[in-house]
Amino acid sequence: MGLLMLLGTLLPTGWAQTPGTTPLDLFQGRPVTAVELAGRPGLDTAPLIAALPQQAGELLDEGKITASVTLLRQRMGAKVTSVVVNVIPEVSGVRLQFLLRPADFFGIYQFPGALQFPYTRLLEAAHYATQTPYTADAVSSAVSGLQNYFQQEGYFQARVEPEERVDDGHGVVNLTFATALGPRARFGAVRFDGATGAQAADLLATLSSFWARLRRKSVTSGRLYSRQRLQVAAAYLQSHLNGEGYLGAQVSPRGATYHPESNRADIAFDVQAGPKVDLSITGAHLWPWTRHGLLPFYSESNVAPAAVQDGQQNLASYFASKGYFNAVVTTKVTTTTVGGETETRQTQASAADLTVPPAPPAPAAEPLQLKSIAYHIDKGPRNDVEAIRFTGNQFYSRADLLPLVQVKLEGLLSHGDFSAELLRQSVSNLEALYKGSGYSNVQVTPEITHPGGNLVVTFKIKEGTQDFVSALKIEGNAVAPGVFAPQGLMIGNGTPFSQTLISEDRAQILAYYLSHGYLNANFRATAAPTPGHPHQVEVTYHIQEGPQVHTAAVLTYGRQQTNARLIRLLTSDLKPKEPLTENDLLQAASQLYSPGIFDWADVGPRRPIADQTQADVLVKVHEAARNSLVWGFGFDLTNRGGSIPSGTIALPGLPVVGLPSSFVTSQATFFGPSVNVEYTRLNEGGKAGTLSFGGFAGRLDQHGSVTWTDPYLFWTKFTGNLLISGEHDSQNPVFTAQIGQIGYQLERPLNLDRTTNLFLRYSYSQTGLSQLLIPDLVPERDRHIRLSTLSATFLRDTRDNPLDAHKGMLQSYEVDLNTTALGSNVDFAKVLTQTAYYKTLHLLGQPSTVWANSLRLGLERAFAGSFIPLSQAFFSGGGSTLRGFPLDGAGPQKTIPACGNPNVPSTCSLIQVPVGGSALLIFNSELRIPTPEVWKNLGIALFYDGGNVFNHVGLNTIGASYTNTIGFGLRYQTAVGPIRIDFGHNLNAVPGISATQIFITLGQAF
Repeated sequence: MGLLMLLGTLLPTGWAQTPGTTPLDLFQGRPVTAVELAGRPGLDTAPLIAALPQQAGELLDEGKITASVTLLRQRMGAKVTSVVVNVIPEVSGVRLQFLLRPADFFGIYQFPGALQFPYTRLLEAAHYATQTPYTADAVSSAVSGLQNYFQQEGYFQARVEPEERVDDGHGVVNLTFATALGPRARFGAVRFDGATGAQAADLLATLSSFWARLRRKSVTSGRLYSRQRLQVAAAYLQSHLNGEGYLGAQVSPRGATYHPESNRADIAFDVQAGPKVDLSITGAHLWPWTRHGLLPFYSESNVAPAAVQDGQQNLASYFASKGYFNAVVTTKVTTTTVGGETETRQTQASAADLTVPPAPPAPAAEPLQLKSIAYHIDKGPRNDVEAIRFTGNQFYSRADLLPLVQVKLEGLLSHGDFSAELLRQSVSNLEALYKGSGYSNVQVTPEITHPGGNLVVTFKIKEGTQDFVSALKIEGNAVAPGVFAPQGLMIGNGTPFSQTLISEDRAQILAYYLSHGYLNANFRATAAPTPGHPHQVEVTYHIQEGPQVHTAAVLTYGRQQTNARLIRLLTSDLKPKEPLTENDLLQAASQLYSPGIFDWADVGPRRPIADQTQADVLVKVHEAARNSLVWGFGFDLTNRGGSIPSGTIALPGLPVVGLPSSFVTSQATFFGPSVNVEYTRLNEGGKAGTLSFGGFAGRLDQHGSVTWTDPYLFWTKFTGNLLISGEHDSQNPVFTAQIGQIGYQLERPLNLDRTTNLFLRYSYSQTGLSQLLIPDLVPERDRHIRLSTLSATFLRDTRDNPLDAHKGMLQSYEVDLNTTALGSNVDFAKVLTQTAYYKTLHLLGQPSTVWANSLRLGLERAFAGSFIPLSQAFFSGGGSTLRGFPLDGAGPQKTIPACGNPNVPSTCSLIQVPVGGSALLIFNSELRIPTPEVWKNLGIALFYDGGNVFNHVGLNTIGASYTNTIGFGLRYQTAVGPIRIDFGHNLNAVPGISATQIFITLGQAF
């Protein structure tokens, strides 16, 4: 509805203005654009509006408004308790809304018949706003907005019929917009308004070209109408004109002319090509993509003086980022007048120029036509930022100030960062720090010197005199300061005077009020100098508490398939008769999104909080589409055999084994169709359950799976997960595998922040290996394994970032049991634990050095005369365990023959394969040291890895086989985690395995 100002409740005796609202006389004399009655569905408002003294088209008159309210009270009688006047400012005046209390407010909108469109986009088209009183005009506006949106999407015959559903008991009006879309139109003829004949022909050819079709940007007759395609096509045409030299070209869809008899829409593009502009860059080389990114002409299609100046500054900053800190960019802009006179204007910009760039020139009296833009770049010498210095600083040390400086020193692989903008940001940051401590008159002046050619940046600081608070007064509060600020306020007698500290107090005070139901609380601070003491200030905090609001009732709208109990569970923070807090409203809205079954949710009071102490809370939800199906067909041609491209082989559940380059198998070609299907159903059972089916069928590989997740098992805190899967895989020429599994897992958080969790699992699996080309790779007894596993895992994770932890702990304890009593063909028990600890240190001047430690211990043992399957043994070695060994190269190994063709001895060679062990001990310790002075986002790591995999449990065995690895690595931070390069050296090298190993991967080692 725009900016709505509640001016007060008019009683028969006069105005009872709501505290803190805007006086009506501020709008006195402004034109009234519209007058409407709000809050009463079913009321014939036309006769009442016609009888009001204040009419649309007149100037706002307070006396007429008073008379209008009196008339409404007389006409409505006991049906209204009060009339509230809402004034909505508009461009051409103000809109008056007379709200009849008790009033009905809009609840939720539904759009049956238009479910293929995003719900949020439909709300936007219907001009939906929360806490809006009912008006017939709003309903008409919603219908008009929806029809316009559907027409833009190509449904020119769409019809929308609104249906009002009134919840009289709670004053809520829900609207259903029944939609009949009709057939979707297709594109008809295309024309280009504003273009010359030659330009129109060129644009039409461009729009229907092969490249436009390939990039999905073409608009051709007969194609289904699409607004998105029109917008993409307009941008494509505009880019085409830019490339032709029309740097200021503007292309936009102008509209459509619909022909119902053919169901086609003719399209018009508005083309303003403008003059052709000659653009040149000399003095330095720029790749085309770099030039397009630096010059705004290409992204904004704008050749205004401001855009020319922005391009100049961008070029100077770009070369400064490459170490050319004194680069100068000279710009020559040539224009001609209508009379044919030529004028050239020249400006210069330097990255080191601290002056404010000049404003673009004012428009000329006579129209100018831009002819050319020429940038000349004088890079100058490449320098380094040699030093950053501070003078005059007494209150803060260099260590306090340096982190706020945006200019960066040179490093091993960097010239440093320097530009006038970085200098200005640095000065702003330093001044803000001082002002936050009471130095209101601080002055920071940068000085640039060039001893030996490199840059030395000096910040000259004049701290001035520190201001202090002589007295603090708090007014308007009924709540004691010791209650809303139990730890005390930042401002007080004798503290430094600072707007930063006042802002912190404001946040603390309002946080208390908002979290205790004072939703209209207001805070204002004033300050006055103490007489006779120019650097002492008297501060007054003015608090308007407003009413404390309690929740009257929690009402849910929009629920279709979802169980009401689930919504109550997700919004359990909202309790009737309890204070209504902003935190509870935000938390409830966030919780509604967490199961992923709603694509829109809103939680808030039914009407704006004004003077009421009780408020109904509306929980409005829209359920996301429940079913999704993805499928595809293909035709596969597979050459199975020959050399193994990766040089390795991985059998199901077993470690990767390296094969020699001479290993060659017989070649065979297989071909045939393939099909892939994935189906997902959300909110199964109305309690956020998810059921999914997936399957793939090809010539050499067939697999399928069924998963079921119940996040609120039996309405408890347990989450249940069921998995059934099976696969037959003969893609690898070395083996064929048949794998089947069924498993069920229970997960339960053990604390409120979900950092501690318990997992209980049962799984039944069968794994079969056949046609094994290297028989000794897997013992006969391990080729057909049936496991029936009971397991329990306790997990506590307090790391600040699981991908790159700086602090916190990870504790994991897992116990597994396999027994023939449950259907397994082996009997053994297994325990695996890990404890990792991360701590941030101040080391070598770096406050973010991380000391990471991890201890992993695993034990397993067979019983009842059974054995431990090879797939369940412990393996170690590699980039995340022991970095002095290749992947899974630690622990016991055996030598076996590997023959591509057993009948041909020349195809045979000996390979080392791990056999695993029944005990595992790994200790890792690592220092992760950032080095921003060398290269931004780069860090180094020093690490120690100790331990091994052992044949059996025993101190003697562990002591004899324990290995030690030391090494170092590089870390480069990215958005998805660090890229890691590690060099590990094994101090207890095993014969046949290199003592030095190199690993390149993504993510930390542990």
